[in-house]
Formats: sequence, structure tokens, C-alpha cells
Amino acid sequence: MKTNIEWKYSGKPDGFFGTGATQAEQNLVWLFGILSTALLGWYWWSHAMDWTWWQYAIALLLALDVLGGVVANSLNSCKRFYHSPIQPEETGFTALAKNHFVFALLHIHPILIGLVFGNMNLTYGIIWYATMVIVSTGVQRLPLYLQRPAAMGIIMLAILFNYYVIPPITGFEWFIPALFLKIVYGHIVQEEPYRA
Repeated sequence: MKTNIEWKYSGKPDGFFGTGATQAEQNLVWLFGILSTALLGWYWWSHAMDWTWWQYAIALLLALDVLGGVVANSLNSCKRFYHSPIQPEETGFTALAKNHFVFALLHIHPILIGLVFGNMNLTYGIIWYATMVIVSTGVQRLPLYLQRPAAMGIIMLAILFNYYVIPPITGFEWFIPALFLKIVYGHIVQEEPYRA
């Protein structure tokens, strides 16, 4: 099977799927984002989480963003978009989001979860947020051939710390592994953007 590596793209800037994403790529993001969010929603509802309606709404939005983002940031179109220089039509927030450090900084999700679902647990939020930003910056500075294995090692450690060192917030046991997959691996690691 012949595949092409394609770094060039054109079209309306798209920071979610990556400019030029195919319909198949977009469908994968929606399929897995919606299915995984629905599964969590069902779990939360069936276990009668002690949440208000607005907490359920925030939890569902966070789940869709992070779980859909795991797939979106792994798309070839996203790899192409975020690891290419800023183009003239990419201004404002789009240009800002293409800065990997800023992209990681924007993901304040751990702090939000600690505040809204962890009884104002700022320790949880700040530790995980700072760790995610610091390790993302570290992986980005590594030589390209070390980025992927380092990211995977960091994700493995995050999973272990999430379960055995820093107790997860109830209902968000999935969150730290998924966030680290989305940011540390999916967004930060530069990989060849294939185009069939």
C-alpha cells in the first residue's frame, strides 16, 4: 500500500480537525468522541453521581473535548496543521493555538475538575495542570526521534500516579490518562502526516 506524506494544506483554518481534514477523519473524531462521552454519561447517571444538572453538563462537555480530542489530535490533518508554520490566514486565536506551549496552557481542565467536582480541591488541579504543561514542554524540546517514546513513558507514569499516588476525582478516573494522551502524545509529538 502506497502512502504519501503531505505537509502542505490549504483552506479555512480548522483548529479542531486540522485544516483539510477528510470526512473520514472527522467522522472518526465524532464517532469515538460521542460514543465515549455517552458511555461516561451512562455510567455517571446509573451511579447517581451527586451532581447538579450544570455539573453533568460541564462533565459531558469536558468528556467530549478530551475524549474526542484524543482522536482529533492524532489525525494526520491535525499533525499537519499544528506542526506546520502559521499561514497568513491563520490569525488571532488560531495562530495562538498553534503555539504548543500555549495550547497546553489553555487546557485548564484539571483545575476546573478539582474546583467543580472535587470540593474545591485545588491541589489535585494545580499538580496535574502544572505537570501536564511541564512535561509537554519537555517532550517538545526533545529530539524528534525521542518524542514519541518519551511521551508514552510519561503517559504510563501518569496512569500509575493517577491510580496510586494522586487519587482521582470520583467520576473522572479516566481523565488524566485521556488528557495526557490528547496533549502530551496527540498534540505535542510531531509525526508524519499521511495522506492516502
